[in-house]
Amino acid sequence: MATRKTGGSADDADPRTAGQPAGGRRRRDAAATRQALLEAARSRFIRLGYDRTTLRDVAADVGVNLALIKRYFDSKEGLFKAALAATPRFLGGEGAFPPDRAALAEALSRQLSAGAWPEFGEHPVLMLLRVSGDERVDALRRQALQDFSRQVLEASGTGPARDEGERLLRAELLVALGVGVAVVRSAVGLQPLRDATSDDLIGPLRDVVDVLLAPPR
Repeated sequence: MATRKTGGSADDADPRTAGQPAGGRRRRDAAATRQALLEAARSRFIRLGYDRTTLRDVAADVGVNLALIKRYFDSKEGLFKAALAATPRFLGGEGAFPPDRAALAEALSRQLSAGAWPEFGEHPVLMLLRVSGDERVDALRRQALQDFSRQVLEASGTGPARDEGERLLRAELLVALGVGVAVVRSAVGLQPLRDATSDDLIGPLRDVVDVLLAPPR
């Protein structure tokens, strides 16, 4: 009597794929498990930081064996890199906005408004703020914030009238403002900032963007 072959890990099993071809089921299960691990890790990195997030806790959140994290991501650093890469950019993606300060202010008001990131619980930029104790991970955090600042600079539409270093400094100040909004809202709950909507923020942010990024007269 022929025996039915099985493959993959029981931790990858998904009852929704019952009856589907085994090869396709394993691929879909692996993708779903990897995504679930990314989401669980991202949630913990945002809430607890890198140092206080453990692979064992992430695996427990998803209900899988710890070995699966090693299989998919190799290490805690690899998991952090993958979670960071899978997190939407602060401004919504590379090249998402035209080189126009008004569009930049509108984008910031949407990204910083109350309830802008319901799928994360907190603003995803919080994932970048807590010191990890690992220089390689801290370098990833710095690089991500530098990338955000470059996005701001490109989206601002400012010309070369200012020195490049000064322009980047001004863009980093704007990113720091956005990070500060996320931190104050999360850690302090300061009103009216905590519940400010996009409409509430657009005017003040437009003023800040114009002051920081408008070309000198």
